[in-house]
Amino acid sequence: MDKIEKLRWGFIGAGGIAKKALYPAISKSNVGEIYAVASRDRVKAETISPNGVIYTSYDELLADPKVEAVYISLPNSLHLPLAINAMRAGKHVLCEKSLGMNAAEVEEAIAVSKETDRIFVEASWNRWHPRSKSQLRPKFEEKPSLRPTA
Repeated sequence: MDKIEKLRWGFIGAGGIAKKALYPAISKSNVGEIYAVASRDRVKAETISPNGVIYTSYDELLADPKVEAVYISLPNSLHLPLAINAMRAGKHVLCEKSLGMNAAEVEEAIAVSKETDRIFVEASWNRWHPRSKSQLRPKFEEKPSLRPTA
């Protein structure tokens, strides 16, 4: 059997959301690893990645060529600029909700996602929940442009 290479994640933000939301899943994953964490607080970053690379600058994490995908869990006003910078740096982006402060910001990020061929998705479990799917399906049929592309 071929060995699966793990996706190297960089966490941008090391607060409670990161620790409760994605850290447990990636820690138990066979296909992903927390490679690096960027936080203004080094001690918090070390609680998420005690053996990983720690940055106190978000830009340094984005410049690291070994980071393949980032998880952004900072205040909402920082989501758009960091997501765009991450995609332009060649990283896939999983962003806590909300993706942007308004529809125009989200559209801008989606355009960058298409331009850079990087995945950009909101960390929202309910999008894939059967109840959400059943509620959204009629809307997608009415207006195909609303259909998710990923």
